[in-house]
Amino acid sequence: MTTSTDVTDHALGFLLDVDNTLLDNDALKDYLAQQLQGALGAPSAERFWQLYEVVRKERDVVDLPLTAQRYAEGSGDLAALATLTGIYDSIPFARFVYPHAIETLQHLETLGLATILSDGDLVFQRQKIERSGLAAAVNGRVLIYTHKQQHLTEVAAYQPADRSVIVDDKATILHDVKSLLGDKVATVHVLQGHYASGPLPAGFQADITVDVIGDLRGLSAQDFLRSGPGDGNTSTMLASSGTDPER
Repeated sequence: MTTSTDVTDHALGFLLDVDNTLLDNDALKDYLAQQLQGALGAPSAERFWQLYEVVRKERDVVDLPLTAQRYAEGSGDLAALATLTGIYDSIPFARFVYPHAIETLQHLETLGLATILSDGDLVFQRQKIERSGLAAAVNGRVLIYTHKQQHLTEVAAYQPADRSVIVDDKATILHDVKSLLGDKVATVHVLQGHYASGPLPAGFQADITVDVIGDLRGLSAQDFLRSGPGDGNTSTMLASSGTDPER
């Protein structure tokens, strides 16, 4: 977990996911796959992705540094670790930030306090957030956990707010957080990435739903403070009011 210490109490506290919420992680993974195949060859790249899945099941989180270590040890080619590290270090993360994601963070900062709340390993995920420019956009307020919904008390202590707003592409996480915190939190479901077309948890209804992260630029503080079940779908509200910003 990484944090900064300039956090004070606010009426609204925004907690934003990274992968497929602020940054197109599906496209980043496709880019990484191309780089790995070019450097390792197709059979070895396939072996890398097999280990990737093994590590993800073991740790219940994507851990690319550990995957690289396992690959190098398993292949007997320790130089492969340097090759993989070089590929990781050369990823142009800023290229994969969604359109208007930075502007959205800047807009939310005018309404309250925005913090990045991400799942992932503490090495690669931190590099992704910092080198993409996302950390700078929230003045370094970044929290990283293996399972963020298991650290809500710690998150609330770090960023006190009259109402927290959690923004994520994964309905399961939003559902878990809402089940634990109820109306203390507003849930914002961003329909980006491969999870957008997946089934929703039974009984789940996000307080606000948007097609893309940039849609949040059209919302006011009152939209987040009054949002709740039965208030409608934000994408429809924006379109019907004519305030949907140009993407």
